[in-house]
Amino acid sequence: MNCWASPVGQEAPGRTYRGAGPGQRREERRARLVDAAVEVFGTSGYRSATVEKICAAAGLTKRYFYESFGGREALLLAAYANVTDRLRESIVRGADGGVDLDAKIRGALAGFFEAVADDPRISRIAFQEILGVGPEVDDAYRACTGSFVDAVLGVIGPEIDRSGVSDVHLRNLATGLVGAVLMIAQQWVLADDPQPIDSVIASAHTINMAVLREFV
Repeated sequence: MNCWASPVGQEAPGRTYRGAGPGQRREERRARLVDAAVEVFGTSGYRSATVEKICAAAGLTKRYFYESFGGREALLLAAYANVTDRLRESIVRGADGGVDLDAKIRGALAGFFEAVADDPRISRIAFQEILGVGPEVDDAYRACTGSFVDAVLGVIGPEIDRSGVSDVHLRNLATGLVGAVLMIAQQWVLADDPQPIDSVIASAHTINMAVLREFV
């Protein structure tokens, strides 16, 4: 589920070309632009990127850029949604094999940090390029943080005793845990001499379980 996606207007009916209708071709062009944005924003940065550079990376003309996006900021939001979706999916997938809360948390954290380590473009977009752009991007950042909280609640909810904790309190705790993990990840990727990934996962696991053991 994208926490933000730029709106795409309805395309007028047209001819099918090589088995694809006009709507499908438009979506394919949009996906190419998003992939190009992940590459450009995730390597050289958002602020130095131009529409021309992104179009060149996508192999498309500016006409097709403005068919789907109103400008660079809208494309940044789409790229941000793309990479955060991948991070969230890694969290859920990592937790799936756990037999208890401890194993689920460890698996979720391993999935998250391995996804960050495997593709440096993800961390650059999610932890750096998204910051300080403007109010709409700030709103998207907060919405995506909330979606990570939802993912954490989905992992821990079935494993803890809910009788003594309100939904509001539990969400506040999950928000704090997400914030702690994101800060650890941000500092890890920015460090001149980053710690081994196993050490980072262990630290994040310790923080999470110190809080969650109260509810097991």
